Amino acid sequence: MKNDILYDKINGVDQEGTVLRTLKSIEQKVDKEITISQNIIAWQQEELKRLQSEVGEKNNTITELNSRLTDCRSHVEGNRQLINKLINDIDRLQQNIDWYKRTYESRSLFGVIKDKLKHIFSK
Repeated sequence: MKNDILYDKINGVDQEGTVLRTLKSIEQKVDKEITISQNIIAWQQEELKRLQSEVGEKNNTITELNSRLTDCRSHVEGNRQLINKLINDIDRLQQNIDWYKRTYESRSLFGVIKDKLKHIFSK
């Protein structure tokens, strides 16, 4: 640029024309930079919208998964209670089986008759 002005001075070109050409060149460069900046801003705005949309979708997915997790936890709790009840029932039935084994397999006939008579007379 400086060289252009010096060249023009040496060759006797009008200084005002040189300044105008230089200003025009600067204006074109600034306009080009503005256009590039505007394009970048537009792209960034579109990218921001896309990312906000993705965040919204992910938030919805998280909410849905949290709801499912709550449902699963309540089902697990219900199943745990049912399993505990069944284990208690099995234990009680095993105790009954053990009592019958002790009563009818391990005792003598006399002991069984004695227990039956005791129950009859105690009533």
